[in-house]
Amino acid sequence: MTQRTKYFQLRLTQEEYDSLKAKSASYSSVSHYIRSAIKEYSDIDVKQKFHLLNNLSSFYRKFQDELSWAGGNLNQSVKRANELAVAGLLSPAYIAEVLMPSINSTRKTLDTIKLELLNVTKKAIE
Repeated sequence: MTQRTKYFQLRLTQEEYDSLKAKSASYSSVSHYIRSAIKEYSDIDVKQKFHLLNNLSSFYRKFQDELSWAGGNLNQSVKRANELAVAGLLSPAYIAEVLMPSINSTRKTLDTIKLELLNVTKKAIE
């Protein structure tokens, strides 16, 4: 191993210093922590994966509520349609021609979103 002979000085605020000391506590030294951080965050693949994970996280947050809402509405619609069908108030033709195509379309959309999420997640963890 090559001897380390170069010295680097860095000015920090007290808060920055305290944060650096706390974050480096599990390392053998602050220098070791800084070297590890530089190596990790200088790697192009790591930066790309980090960026992808941030995007994926934003995507999940953005669509989580909308997916929950769509799923809840679909469940309520199917439940109500079943109640009406049992009571004889919903014709089989309406179910076949209107309701089922709408349900299938919604299901396909949700399946597509789930597949895209799975693909992006796989790319992020590769």
